[in-house]
Amino acid sequence: MEKKINNKIIKVFLTVLFMVLFLTGAVPCFAKGISWRVTQYGDDHDAGQSMFYTIKGSNGKLIIVDGGWGGYHQRVRNIIKNNGGTVDLWIITHPHPDHTGAFNRIFADPQGIKIKKIYAPKIDSARYNKYKRAWDDYPVYQRFMSVISGSRKIKWLKAGDSLNFSGLTIDVFNSYSKNLRKTTKDICNGSSLVFKISGKKTSMLFTGDIPAKTGKRLIKTYGKKLRATYLQAPHHGNNTGRKSFFKYIRAKVTFVDAPSFLRNNYSAVRENLSIISRTGSKLYTYNNRKSVVIK
Repeated sequence: MEKKINNKIIKVFLTVLFMVLFLTGAVPCFAKGISWRVTQYGDDHDAGQSMFYTIKGSNGKLIIVDGGWGGYHQRVRNIIKNNGGTVDLWIITHPHPDHTGAFNRIFADPQGIKIKKIYAPKIDSARYNKYKRAWDDYPVYQRFMSVISGSRKIKWLKAGDSLNFSGLTIDVFNSYSKNLRKTTKDICNGSSLVFKISGKKTSMLFTGDIPAKTGKRLIKTYGKKLRATYLQAPHHGNNTGRKSFFKYIRAKVTFVDAPSFLRNNYSAVRENLSIISRTGSKLYTYNNRKSVVIK
């Protein structure tokens, strides 16, 4: 008799619980996962190569990767404001002017834009200064370090870090390290953050401007962990010696941050575009603004 009463109580409790969950919509176990739209920005008629991506979540969160030249900061501001005015996470792959120029301008003068967190590689300034080259535009790096000085928003990433951001997994494979001297003296490009952003089913690998030797080292070190659904091609699709890297990653879509003058006039870029196409990967460049979804 007591067992039957207990069974009735359990049934009543489960019925009431179901009705509460149904009526309030509080059914997290059946809720759809967050999806993230990755969009590449850049104009085919831009005077220089650059890198700027937004990653917008269906939950309203906004991630920015790089941002491009300081001269195009208004373009970046407008896009941020059109996406709500708050950057939840700003990732700087490396402090070259075509990657961090706009960030420097916006962080120093937000004009209403809110930036919550910043991820970047921590480059040894003395070593960078020793090996700096004409194209490095070292003062832009100095400006970057100046504007973030003392900020609690910055987190310096290193290879091997793994983080979670609003349901996304961010795995870091490359950053500045003392071991950099073994592969390159191209300090800034060699320090580019290489990281994979993963949802439950799909992912995207960002490579900044890593040299070809760095790509080969990463394959040797991390192997299949590097493979991703989508890929941001290293160094705007430039430099030779990248065939093995593109073939190994096996991306369904490869973004190449290259305006028309770069694609048309640089033989290494043309060669890499051909290699990527032969792998079966779709090519997205500045002449066909496209997005992909990570979910």
